[in-house]
Amino acid sequence: MEKEGLDKVWLFQWFLQVAGRIQKILGKEYMRIAIYHMGNYVSSRVGEKRPDLDSLDKFRVYGLQVMGRVEDPWNSVLYGILEADRDYRASLKRGESGFNKVSQLVLEASMVGKEPFKTQSICEAAQKYSEFLKSIRLDLPASVQEVDADTINVVVGDCLCKGCCRAVQAEKLFRDDGTPYCWALKINCSGISQLSNSTVEYRLLEFDKPHCRGIILRL
Repeated sequence: MEKEGLDKVWLFQWFLQVAGRIQKILGKEYMRIAIYHMGNYVSSRVGEKRPDLDSLDKFRVYGLQVMGRVEDPWNSVLYGILEADRDYRASLKRGESGFNKVSQLVLEASMVGKEPFKTQSICEAAQKYSEFLKSIRLDLPASVQEVDADTINVVVGDCLCKGCCRAVQAEKLFRDDGTPYCWALKINCSGISQLSNSTVEYRLLEFDKPHCRGIILRL
């Protein structure tokens, strides 16, 4: 069932623009691998052979052609990036990944035109960043509860990134430290770090039960 209120075409093309910027940073070979996996994500959902796709433009055309048959086409982009992080890892600089770059680029987009905001509270930073994300039409519905000054509990509701996370978990694809990927928590960490001038990290504790639950920690 499709999520109400989501503009599939807009989300798909917005994340493709992000992928285009990542290609300029991490290179065409990285993105070639990502596009291969993006195509697999989409073709597996429409039940057909993946066409020959050697550019983001060709993938965009393919995605738009089958848009009505794919519930969450934008997740193909996020999925392809995580797969490329794995396959291209040996060629990436230490600490460099598409996973990090996406969250940084989302942060940059969300801060455009905003009044400067700083707080010592990571809970307050999370709440403010949620408003910033909504302003660029990226609504990651989450309830935040402060545990202490350095820890917050986060429950993510009907997350628009869940399709990607479900796919990589099914493939047993995890972060370098063996913990699960969570786009919602990762994106929130970037915003919280910026607004609270802190280094933070997340841990996903529950996935799709039916919500996702995690913690964000100040390091």
